[in-house]
Amino acid sequence: MVSFSSVATFGLLALASAGAAPQVSDSPTDTLYKATFNKTISGSVSFSSKNGSTLIGVNISNLPSTGGPFMYHIHEKPVPTNGSCAGTLGHFNPYNGTVGAATPALHEVGDLSGKHGTINGTSIQTSYIDQYVSLNPTDKAFINGLSVVVHFANSSRLACANITKDAVVVSSGAAQVAGSVAAGLPLAAGVVALLI
Repeated sequence: MVSFSSVATFGLLALASAGAAPQVSDSPTDTLYKATFNKTISGSVSFSSKNGSTLIGVNISNLPSTGGPFMYHIHEKPVPTNGSCAGTLGHFNPYNGTVGAATPALHEVGDLSGKHGTINGTSIQTSYIDQYVSLNPTDKAFINGLSVVVHFANSSRLACANITKDAVVVSSGAAQVAGSVAAGLPLAAGVVALLI
């Protein structure tokens, strides 16, 4: 039989292991990371720096007309060579956050749709600042080499893509993005992106 004090101690230990993610202020301005979808769905999720935090641009299309609203998360492993989204394992969660937490700091770091909203419809073009995702390789919340997974409303996995470093040039505080990463994306206030 388990005593009440044992249960209480275990509960306190579980609470102690979960913590609020610290706000990121160390993302370097000269980096761009991107997860590009080119099979089941089209588009990308891009990650660049804005005042040390991370600007996330979501430009996804060709989602099914049924099965939404769609969720999307950063997962803890890259997509394996066989392309199986199951191989990406769980949500990126370096601070032991929880799904449905009251504040963004208490969410799983990788729970992008939980913090910023699900995808309603067959496409999305948006951008926002996430203060808990890092582009600094020495930060616990660094996302390079991980993956982004898009889920149906029932949580089954629809599509996945690896997060990789992309080309970016910084000039006078304005990011000049190689390719078409920022094309068509509404940019967060105060952000300027110039295509080269």
